[in-house]
Amino acid sequence: MKPVMKNEPYEFALLISRYLCNELSKEEEAHLMQILEKDEHKRKILEYYKQTAPAQERLDYMNSLDVDAAWNKVRQRHDGNLGKSSNYSFLKYVAILAITVSAVALWLAYGTKDNKLVTSLAADKQILDVLPGGNVAVLVLSDGKRVSLDSGAVALREKDGTQVSGNQGGLAYSNDIASEQEEVLYNTLIVPRGGTYNIQLPDGTNVWLNAMSELRFPVKFGTKERKVELIGEAYFEVAKNKDVPFKVITAHQEIEVKGTHFNVNCYADENFVRTTLLEGSVKISDPAAPARSWLLSPGEQAQTNKKTGKTALEKVNMKEVFAWKNGYFFFNDEKLESIMAKIARWYDIEVVYKGQLEEQSFLGQIERSKKISSILNVLELSGNVHFKISGRRVVVMP
Repeated sequence: MKPVMKNEPYEFALLISRYLCNELSKEEEAHLMQILEKDEHKRKILEYYKQTAPAQERLDYMNSLDVDAAWNKVRQRHDGNLGKSSNYSFLKYVAILAITVSAVALWLAYGTKDNKLVTSLAADKQILDVLPGGNVAVLVLSDGKRVSLDSGAVALREKDGTQVSGNQGGLAYSNDIASEQEEVLYNTLIVPRGGTYNIQLPDGTNVWLNAMSELRFPVKFGTKERKVELIGEAYFEVAKNKDVPFKVITAHQEIEVKGTHFNVNCYADENFVRTTLLEGSVKISDPAAPARSWLLSPGEQAQTNKKTGKTALEKVNMKEVFAWKNGYFFFNDEKLESIMAKIARWYDIEVVYKGQLEEQSFLGQIERSKKISSILNVLELSGNVHFKISGRRVVVMP
């Protein structure tokens, strides 16, 4: 017999996931048809999933998912309430659905009420939509000249002879010879809202900047240290040089490495500065008290509270941290306000809140290359929230 499930939205999620995987029994299929006959809203949801991607593509994507990670998240939330094996199986399907956003366009936010669908949403967003960000940046030279990097090839020479070449895809500084020259020339790479950009520094270090970020750096590094200054967020792949440490200076952290891969998030509107190590080693210190320092191991994140100045080390989900660099939004039990802040930076939009929104969190991932309507549709289908696009303004409503 079909297992009895008290939470009807979760039961529907299970049936949909099994339907998309071609795993429904005859009894389950009949039960699903009964639900669809009675509920137009759920019929539209199923139709939406079916049109999202070809069946084989959905199945291939599901097979590549980190289901165990999502399942562990479910177990943490429902610890003590998972008595029967049928419930384990059922909730595991919910976990699958919670992370298959780009395959079936659905996230489930636990603790929310049944979803509501605004039928006019799709039609509205076909007319009013916002394109995703792209490779957009401005380079400020040592003399203050500003060069746009999103409109074609660039070939420049700094006053000390350093060659600077680039195009819409990235920027590179060539033939750095470390020196202790009297005048240190600095360039600043500015990535606006709706942008991202890659730069290869004079020592061969590669840096990817996220939207609303700035990197200030010398056009030639010295023989004692390689120091850059960061505002916003950037991922670093530092060229190895054990004799000349590489330093990243932010308002609340100073990061020192010799050759490693790591991410720094230090947006002005965030409450924390977060440095996450992918490989190698990183030393974090407090700019106000350099004697206070912490060593990171791969998989760890140093979180500095801007208000208290306290720093804590935590193991974190690496997929979540590096998703932006890999072309995704990845939300791991993330609050709506935090999600909308990321969306605002990437799509260069203003977010306005109206009405009393219930507190809810979201799990899942979706490509950053999609139009904003695709992102908002997914959020609407998974939580009690609705959106209205007006130019470059998005209104968030219950």
